Amino acid sequence: MPTPSLYDSAFDSIRSMWIRSVMFVTQPVFQRLLPDPYTEAGNVRVDKKPAHVSRVTMTEIISPAQCNMLGFAYAGTILSWIDIAAGISAKRHAISPSVTRSVDDVAFLHPVKVGDIVTIQASVNKSWKTSMEVGVKVEAESPLSHERFFVAHAYLTFVALSPRPEAKTHLGRIFSEFQTIAVPELLPQSPMEVKRFEMAETRRQARFSQKKPNHSQIRELMREWSQGLREKADADAPIKRHPGYFVSSEELSSASEEASELEDEDKLWRSRKRGRRFSQDPKMMQQIKERPMDYTFAEVVELVMPQHANTLKITFGGQIMAWMENCAMASANRLAKAYLLTASIDSLNFIASSGVGDVVTIRSLVSRSFNSSMEVYVSVEAENLLTGETKFTNDGFFTVTAVDSENIPVIIPKVIPQTEYGLELYEGGFERRQKRLNQRLELVNLVDASQNFVPVVHLNADE
Repeated sequence: MPTPSLYDSAFDSIRSMWIRSVMFVTQPVFQRLLPDPYTEAGNVRVDKKPAHVSRVTMTEIISPAQCNMLGFAYAGTILSWIDIAAGISAKRHAISPSVTRSVDDVAFLHPVKVGDIVTIQASVNKSWKTSMEVGVKVEAESPLSHERFFVAHAYLTFVALSPRPEAKTHLGRIFSEFQTIAVPELLPQSPMEVKRFEMAETRRQARFSQKKPNHSQIRELMREWSQGLREKADADAPIKRHPGYFVSSEELSSASEEASELEDEDKLWRSRKRGRRFSQDPKMMQQIKERPMDYTFAEVVELVMPQHANTLKITFGGQIMAWMENCAMASANRLAKAYLLTASIDSLNFIASSGVGDVVTIRSLVSRSFNSSMEVYVSVEAENLLTGETKFTNDGFFTVTAVDSENIPVIIPKVIPQTEYGLELYEGGFERRQKRLNQRLELVNLVDASQNFVPVVHLNADE
């Protein structure tokens, strides 16, 4: 096969630059020539809209299929509902398709269990040129006691895309690629809407000023592990001698001696943790005191189907977060043998999107463990099976806590980094944990302040 000459390479570069220039000039013009479904239906687009128009309230009942072994709802399920409610709110304000751009830190203040009635309220806090911040509040109610309690609060950023109809030809699809459009200005009216409006700009500036850490090395290492290139490959699973198939008095006596030795070690180990109440359930005693970080590596591969995507065939951000939690739980279970609950999710920025037909690969590992909680790093990449293109879409940190059947924290093993990149991830875990604890305290104070703030508003209105 002949190698391309220098002339051919230069020609290809010039042609590519010329095509990009033409596309840059013609795409916006082509988009304006296409009909707008909203105006075609006899409506008129406005420049300003009040905040209450975008308000959305969703009510869901937790079913057993959405819960773990303890009957508590998966955080991924709650996150997917948050994303759907926020997406509807953003679309109501923009009257156009909107996609998730980022999700701020989400902290869960109380678990939700089977049968609970969950209420998700969302509304646009502020809009800019083509983007919007949507605030979401999650509350739950017990159907037996009618007790209501606060679950979580989230802020999501959405970008509005052109609502023009999908092109039918290849050339049309080239010129009608997704383009951002301007959204109406938000008009806050109530005191609470004004407060949210002002705080939204502060959060936006904080997002812009926050420097995104580079975890490309650990992502590359995890990719090598998934391809079988890891330094220490997993050994074959041992044969589990089930009593129904393997029974002998020698094995029974040796097993009882090992169990008694482990029990003595656990007593000494637990005596060092007297500052806090931890589970004393013998079934929750961890036989291993530490694990190498690569032992916790897990990988989940999903094919994006039409039910996983919006009307633009772009994968729901909430679906991605649900898959991320599944992978994070697999890594957490490899470190700790206990019941697991997701306590928080750090900020997620969607660098790129995936669509219907793409293969989404999620990889995770426990980056650091504490007494009864652990931090799990999760990365996501999407692969287009038609073009072979693989792109990094987003990553984030999940905080997972280990409890027993009585919801008492369980002491978990330590995770030991084995590589330079793993050590860098491990050392940053303490600072990230302090940040999460501070944000959780701020959220609690904010909820308390809002509860004191609302009655005052109602009293003034009545007077």
